[in-house]
Amino acid sequence: MVDRKLPSTPAPALASAAPLASSGERRAVVGALAAELGHDLQGPLNLFRMSLERLTRGEALDQEDLSLLAEELERLGQLNARLRGLARASLEKIACTPRQLIELALGPRQLEEFTLDATDELSFACDPRALSQALRELIDNALAARTQRAGVRFQHGPTPGFCVWDDGSGFELSQETALGWGATTRPSAAGLGLTLALRAARAHGFNLELRRVPPHTEAWLLVPARELTPPVNT
Repeated sequence: MVDRKLPSTPAPALASAAPLASSGERRAVVGALAAELGHDLQGPLNLFRMSLERLTRGEALDQEDLSLLAEELERLGQLNARLRGLARASLEKIACTPRQLIELALGPRQLEEFTLDATDELSFACDPRALSQALRELIDNALAARTQRAGVRFQHGPTPGFCVWDDGSGFELSQETALGWGATTRPSAAGLGLTLALRAARAHGFNLELRRVPPHTEAWLLVPARELTPPVNT
């Protein structure tokens, strides 16, 4: 089924998700964080590198050297704790249909060339803000990569999930590289779109896969069949 017009009003519980920041704003935030992290990491890296060079030459580290290494390890541990705390977020799950999530991801955009296939027969518990953001990132990537057409559908069956596709030339980076933060081939982009989508999927216990199925490039946000109500027959 191809549905080019979703209902104009999302469910009340899903209507409060705020739009993402612009690419420029996101790039500025990522750049600031990257600069601070680089500054905090440079000292330990220099010390570890010099210590390794000395050990490679057969030199022994004295007590002062070991004390400095211990201090830097402690500092790295504190940095890791701060980053984990920054990344920690609680999910507020409610029952959503695939159609509602796609509608929320699209927002006010009217895209006649965008084919949509969703269903109201199934629902699953998720945080609509987080998961619609994941879909929005995938949709934005598809729109940027398309030659003429792009789309999103929800697939039933033993491996259900959202498929966001485009008819572009395919990924310029390997899947492993593309899913890493900061990886991008688009000028001024922050390189966080797929990373955000992957984080949202993992936070729900879902998965994200990138596939090339000529003539389409596909990004799959896979939902375990056990999470669906009513459950999909396997």
